[in-house]
Amino acid sequence: MKKVIKSLLILSVAFTLNSCVSEDDTALPSLKIPFFEEGFENVEQTGVIDFEGWSNVSLNGGSKLWETRYYSADGTYAQLSAFGSGETNMDTWLITPAVDLEQTTSEALRFAYKAAYYNGQALSVWVSTDYDGSNTAEGINNANWTNLNVDLPDYATSGYPSTFSQSPILDLSSYSGQIYIAFRYQGSSSGVSTTYQIDNIIIFENK
Repeated sequence: MKKVIKSLLILSVAFTLNSCVSEDDTALPSLKIPFFEEGFENVEQTGVIDFEGWSNVSLNGGSKLWETRYYSADGTYAQLSAFGSGETNMDTWLITPAVDLEQTTSEALRFAYKAAYYNGQALSVWVSTDYDGSNTAEGINNANWTNLNVDLPDYATSGYPSTFSQSPILDLSSYSGQIYIAFRYQGSSSGVSTTYQIDNIIIFENK
């Protein structure tokens, strides 16, 4: 009989506590299913990124572009570094195909990254509504771009981080129509030459 009473008391307390906590207090934040995503896994071989609809352009005419790389623990990802490039003013853009925001709301961007042999942040993320998708320096220069001011605090100054970090969630809700997202690397073989790897780029409704 004592066991029954004890069990009833426990159930009563649990019900009372649960009824005092709102759904918002207990629910874990979750991301809706992305309506745009790129994990760089559907590539036949690694090398310079030349996907349909994507742009991969050096604004200064340099030969080093974003590449796909593979590591068994991480799969396939995009990578760029100014180290050993011989370029003193690298400015290289990896730009997504057009992403349509007409049928969505509260849009946001997130991606995974590693920063290796860090000696300064070389990666920034930009958005445009009027890029022409031409995969040319002229097209990039003629478009209007807004810096999303991403903060990427995780890095390793010697070697590579053991795991990918998640970027902050970057708000895109003020945009409509078609947008392009650019991952811009600015560095130098004699200056900032941090190696960046990016993966699992997603755009989703953040609500």
